Amino acid sequence: MNTHTRLPGCIVSLGFLLFLPHAAIAKDKATQPSGVWAVSSIVIREVDSGAIRNLLGEKPVGHAIFTRGGHFVWGWVGDGRKSPAGPVATDDERVALYQSLAFGTGSYRVEGSSVFLRYASSWNQIWTGTERKAEMQVSGKTLTWKSPPYKLPDGKDAISVITLERKE
Repeated sequence: MNTHTRLPGCIVSLGFLLFLPHAAIAKDKATQPSGVWAVSSIVIREVDSGAIRNLLGEKPVGHAIFTRGGHFVWGWVGDGRKSPAGPVATDDERVALYQSLAFGTGSYRVEGSSVFLRYASSWNQIWTGTERKAEMQVSGKTLTWKSPPYKLPDGKDAISVITLERKE
């Protein structure tokens, strides 16, 4: 077989090699959480009644970043936060500021629609060093992040639903 008869096959093979990574990246971006996301809502939904309440106000601010390499960082703050009266916050001011924020960092892995977040650090120290499961669905430019059911202080079962908009 001469070089001219092998050349078209080589070109086709090269074309597949060049195309496939781009197709995988496009699919990844369309269905995976990797990217930069801005939070648009954070609600708690009671399982039995369906009652919904905003966790950090109607317009929380913050971002979640998921890298293709499997790392994440997210942080958000509530709307209407008040600045301390002076350069050093009082204990009451610090408590109010703490109660209007959340953050986490670590690594993640995806299994179907489940995302497993291994926390290296968190505003909620009980999560640090643990792995927590969430359901995440990407639809267009929207990521919906749902927690597993948990107990509220009043004993009712609830889930948290975080909605984010893709920025990158």
